[in-house]
Amino acid sequence: MPADAPTTFEHPTFLVTSAAGWEAEADRELRSILPGAQVRRLFMKGNLLLTAPGCTEDALTALAEADTEVIAHAIPLQIEMRIGPGREHLQCLSQAVRLLPAPDPALTFRVACQRRGDHGFSSREVELAIAEVLVGPDGPAVDLESPQQILTVQIFQDLAFMGLVRAEEMLTKPLRRMRKYAPGRRPISRAEHKLREIIARHGLELPPEGRALDLGAAPGGWTRVLAEAMAEVVAVDPAELDERVSELPNVRHLRVRAEELTPAQVGRFDVVCNDMNRDPDESAELVCALAPLLEPGGLAVMTIKFVTRRRAQHIWEATEILAREYDHIRVARVPHNAKETSAVMRRRQIT
Repeated sequence: MPADAPTTFEHPTFLVTSAAGWEAEADRELRSILPGAQVRRLFMKGNLLLTAPGCTEDALTALAEADTEVIAHAIPLQIEMRIGPGREHLQCLSQAVRLLPAPDPALTFRVACQRRGDHGFSSREVELAIAEVLVGPDGPAVDLESPQQILTVQIFQDLAFMGLVRAEEMLTKPLRRMRKYAPGRRPISRAEHKLREIIARHGLELPPEGRALDLGAAPGGWTRVLAEAMAEVVAVDPAELDERVSELPNVRHLRVRAEELTPAQVGRFDVVCNDMNRDPDESAELVCALAPLLEPGGLAVMTIKFVTRRRAQHIWEATEILAREYDHIRVARVPHNAKETSAVMRRRQIT
């Protein structure tokens, strides 16, 4: 893979880091401090590219003086380039530094590379290759401990950034929020948020002594929510559950397809959930077919996936099918619904 020609930034640009999981909050803080700024998330968590209005010094001053909670570092950058994983790209990186201002020979200097990804070269090799270009008889003295100027190289797999800055321009701020989730509480998946939102939106009460059936459970986001509130959860999915869920004492994992379930195999339930990625008609038919497993008046929750742009038709067709076995059907979107909506209903009472 050949490297792209390096390009220089037209406006003050910084690599900004935050604690992983706080990228959205860091984005808001940056835009509040620097109105008119542009923020782009890099593919590695906790890393953002900030393009600021004005000049570099003013932006750094504003960031340093602002009362922030989730911003950890701001590193000025001047060059961006695409590279590949091979060793030949060491030469590409060392040649790109010629676009940077020359280091001040009166100030001590070092190259510092932080590399993320899989490459055929090490960070140390990047540092040495670039130092060979810049350090010579008339160049700055190298100081690896307390340099007065730093050429920073930030590599994100095939994307590399460079900047030559004074040491005091490498901004570090105290993090007030070190982690977004308490130990062991990081969500299994985004779907976990969705079920919590459905429960809150509809004011649902899960019976503490009851049993729940979770269809299409893997990796286990909905199963964990149900297991927190109920005595037993039967998770049905041929795929594996996250070990944080599979090891819960009140979770039983059946690695079968939902269509293979029988009452003799699983018994009866107080709650049935279905977040399977299926055509909404198929999901609704399945929830109806399994209605005999649900106690009369029992709660059912189903995601209606929008497999085409005919969203209203998908909702109407799914609810028409569900109405064969369920009453009090309510359909509403929650924040973590993407191309879908959620249906909540009760198993029809037997008269």
